[in-house]
Amino acid sequence: MRRLLRVLGWILGVLVVAWLGVCAYLAATHPRVAFTAEELARPAAPLPKGFLWGTATSSHQIEGGNANDWTRFEAQPGAIERGETSAVSADHWNRMAGDVALMKAIKANAYRFSIEWSRVEPQEGAWSEKAWARYGDLVRQLHEAGITPAATLLHFALPLWMADRGGVAAPDFPDRFSRFAAEAGRRLGPSVDLWITLNEPNVQMYMGYVNGAWPPQKKSPGEALRAFAGLLRGHAAAAAALRAADPGAKIGVANNLMLLEPRSRLMPGDWLAAGFVDQFWNWSFPDTLRDGRARLRLPGATLDERIDGLAGSVDFFGLNYYFRYFVRFAPGTPETVSMQPGPGLRSELGGTSPVGDSPPEALFLLMREAWQRYRLPIYVTEGGIADDEGTMRGPLIRGQVEAIERARAEGIPVEGYFHWTLVDNFEWEKGYRPRFGLYRLDRKTLERTPAGGADVFAALAPPQ
Repeated sequence: MRRLLRVLGWILGVLVVAWLGVCAYLAATHPRVAFTAEELARPAAPLPKGFLWGTATSSHQIEGGNANDWTRFEAQPGAIERGETSAVSADHWNRMAGDVALMKAIKANAYRFSIEWSRVEPQEGAWSEKAWARYGDLVRQLHEAGITPAATLLHFALPLWMADRGGVAAPDFPDRFSRFAAEAGRRLGPSVDLWITLNEPNVQMYMGYVNGAWPPQKKSPGEALRAFAGLLRGHAAAAAALRAADPGAKIGVANNLMLLEPRSRLMPGDWLAAGFVDQFWNWSFPDTLRDGRARLRLPGATLDERIDGLAGSVDFFGLNYYFRYFVRFAPGTPETVSMQPGPGLRSELGGTSPVGDSPPEALFLLMREAWQRYRLPIYVTEGGIADDEGTMRGPLIRGQVEAIERARAEGIPVEGYFHWTLVDNFEWEKGYRPRFGLYRLDRKTLERTPAGGADVFAALAPPQ
C-alpha cells in the first residue's frame, strides 16, 4: 500500500510540475504589460510628421437619408433600442463642408469615411451621378483642408437589391462588390490615399449569421461560413478591381481585434479557451489574407479551401480596438467558455457591455501580435469610447498614443490612428445613446459642440 501511495504521489508530483511548467511557458510567451499612472500622466512624445491622425465614421451611421438593409431592419419593432432610426442621424450628407471644418479645428490630418453603396448604386447596375459627385466633392474638400482621405467600401450596410439576393453569402456578391470597387477606383482613384475594402468582417459574419442580432438575422453555421467565404472572395475581387483602376492604391481591411486573456494564468483550460477564441475571432480572417486559404470551424460546419487572389492582397493591417476580455474554460455551458471584461474604463453602455474596457496596454499587445504575424504597416483604423460626460475620452486617447509610441519604439511601423468618431451618431442596434463623438450632437438642432477629450485629441496631433 505504501509503495502504491509513493507511486501515486510521484505521478501527482510530475503532473503538478508539468502543469506549472506549461502555465509558466505560456505566461512567459504571453506577457502582461502595465502602463503606470506616472507614464500616462507625463507629456506624450510628439508623433512624427506624416503620421496620420484622424477620425473615422461610416456612411450609414452619420449621413442620414440612406435606404439599405439596415434601414429596413430599423423599421422592425424592437430592432433598435428606443425605436430609434438612422433617418436623419447627424445629417452629414448635407453638412460635409462644416464637418470638414470641424476636423480641421481639432487638427485632424486624416479622415476615414465610407462610401454608401446603396447611394451610388441604388438599383443594380444604375449609378447615381449625383451621389458620386458628392463623394468626389468631399474628397476635394479634404485635400483642400490638408486632410488625407481614407475610404471604406463596405461598412456593414448593403443595398436592398444586394441584400435580397442573399447579401454577402450570395454567390454573385464578389462580382457585384468588385464592380462597385472598380467604379470607386475609377472615379476617386489616386485622390484617395488608403482603401479599406471591408470593415470588421468577423463582426458582420458573427452578428448577422451566428447570433442573428443584425441583418440578415440568421442563426446558421452553414450560412455563417458562406458569409465568411463570401467576404473573403469579395475582398479579393475588390482589391484586384481597385488596383486595376488605381495601380498605386494602398489596400487593407479594418479588423476588429479583442485582447483575450486566460481568467487564471494557472489554469491550462483557461489558456486553451482563450487561445481558441483568440484564433477564431482575431486571426481567422487576416490569416486567410496572408495564406490564401480560408479555414474556419463552427458547430456542425467547417470551411477549408483555397481562394484565389487573397495572398498578398493587402498593403497594410487595419486594427479596430475596443474590447478586452478574460476567458475561462466553462464545461457544461453551451459555449464551453465564459468571457468577462476585466477592470478598467467603463463606457456609458454599462451593464454587460465591455465597450470602453480598453486599457492601452491591450492595444499595444494587439499591435505587437499583428506585426509579428503579418509584417505589414499598421493603422489603428478605429479606437474610441462611449462617454457621455466626456471624462474618459481624453485619458483613453492619451493612453492609446502611449501604446503607439511604445510600439513604434520597438520598430513596429504604426503609421496612423483614426479616432471613433467625429460626431455622435447612430450606433447600430444601440441607437443614439452611446456617444462616441469628439463633437457632441444636439439631435434637435443638429448643432455640433466639442466634447470632452476633443482638446486632448488636438493637443496630441503631430506637427502639420
